[in-house]
Amino acid sequence: MADFEILLSDLPNLADSVKLTVGNANEIKGEISRITNVQQRLEEIQNHLNEALEFEKNKNMAFGVFKFVAPIATFFIPGGFFVEALVGGALGLAAEKLGNPDEEASLEDLCQTIDNLIEWGDCLKEFADDILGNAELLKIIKQERQSLSLTEQVKQIDEGLRIYLEFDDELALKRHIQQIKAAQAQLRQLQPKLDNVIQNLERNVEPVDRIMAFVFYFGKSIFAIDWVDDEEGLILSHAEQVTTATGIFNECESLKQKTDTLVDKANKLRGQAEQSLKQLEKQKRREKDELQQQGQKTPRKIKKSGYREAESANNRRIVKTLLALSILPILSFLGWKTWFEFPQSQQVIANVVIPVNTGKQKQNFEQGQAAANLETAQKLAIEAANMVQNAPHPVTVWQQSTAKWQEAVKLLEAIPEGSSVSTQAKEKLAAYQTNYTAINNRLVTEQKAVTNLEAAQKLAWEAAVIVQNPPHPLENWQDAQSKLQQAINLLNTIPQGTFVGAKAKDKLANYQINYNTITNLIKYQSPLISVRN
Repeated sequence: MADFEILLSDLPNLADSVKLTVGNANEIKGEISRITNVQQRLEEIQNHLNEALEFEKNKNMAFGVFKFVAPIATFFIPGGFFVEALVGGALGLAAEKLGNPDEEASLEDLCQTIDNLIEWGDCLKEFADDILGNAELLKIIKQERQSLSLTEQVKQIDEGLRIYLEFDDELALKRHIQQIKAAQAQLRQLQPKLDNVIQNLERNVEPVDRIMAFVFYFGKSIFAIDWVDDEEGLILSHAEQVTTATGIFNECESLKQKTDTLVDKANKLRGQAEQSLKQLEKQKRREKDELQQQGQKTPRKIKKSGYREAESANNRRIVKTLLALSILPILSFLGWKTWFEFPQSQQVIANVVIPVNTGKQKQNFEQGQAAANLETAQKLAIEAANMVQNAPHPVTVWQQSTAKWQEAVKLLEAIPEGSSVSTQAKEKLAAYQTNYTAINNRLVTEQKAVTNLEAAQKLAWEAAVIVQNPPHPLENWQDAQSKLQQAINLLNTIPQGTFVGAKAKDKLANYQINYNTITNLIKYQSPLISVRN
């Protein structure tokens, strides 16, 4: 008979391995070979389970010696212990692939589940063949390996457009304009990708088109097609995170709205920057023209005046020599002083910068930016609050709400003192910070609850494996008892109001029954326990 400890310990990892990681042609071919190997291993386990099932039927055994009552995915295997922990304690998406944790299951059900996994592997290999047969998709996969995900691209553009225009600095304005142009170019490239993802996930299209949408969405992030759900559609994983086709569709619709807002913002910023730059350049030309005109008029006036003075002095020299000799030095001195005073005055004029009337424009822009920050913060706050209505919610929802509150707080903090909305911003900032702290604390609680649940499931699974195929030495039963006790302690720490609270409560009852059974076996030295001398 097969060693069920090894079989059952392999099954969750095998179930989690029935997925297709999307990559280039060579990587896809490697995935086909890998999935085929996993299918072969699943078939081996299924054959062993069928043999065990037939063996137990022939012995007229009721699938085990002990009657354990459990609310989730429980079936008895040779040796008389529960397999509930196998499904509940599986990592990744294996738990969902192995069955519905809210329904009881039999050994026949497990065999059928393995059939479903093998069939899913065939579907994934068909996806792989479709990718290999589509040259355009392979080309896009290669190109997108150089790109950020759509979410990261929008975030990068948003950060690049957080510009405070320096209206009185020509070089800074030119730099801002180039920065805005670059953002606009990125938006022009980004929007068709978003449209492609939305359209291909919204409509009933070929699988290869959906895969293309995922490639655009994830960019260079390596992703895998893991499973399919009746309500959520395809389930995908990347960077140790799980998402769904429905979730990606909703995210891209949100990104589409964000990019539309960024397009408007970029257009306004560029218009303001270019208009201010034109005014600065116009003012600069006007100053230059004025200086040229001033430089042309002054020398002619001085030269003419000097000529007349010299001519007058010459006439007087003929008539009154002595008088002319006494006046000439004075005239010469006056002429010397006059010729050096005008260039000095001209230099003073050159140093005078006539200010451009941009102060009001800058103030208006800052006031508009402050009002925009307040409006966006309020919108984010509404979205964050609506997301967590009718709790409990999974961790991902609390993460999204926390992120929105955090962004709203940052926007309010960026509103300067003295702006028209600064008082209102201060009031909301205090409230938003309080809400952010509360939601973040709830997120920490939810994350800890999930972590404790997973740890408890793992311990229960280890306990199940230890006591397969009795009789066992007393130490084995004590080890299993200890693991179940640890699992129970962890479940007791999970608050009922959390998303996994109800599930933890059900498991707690199940684990307590199994713990009591093992405790009684140890206490009364059951014949099934082989005590070492």
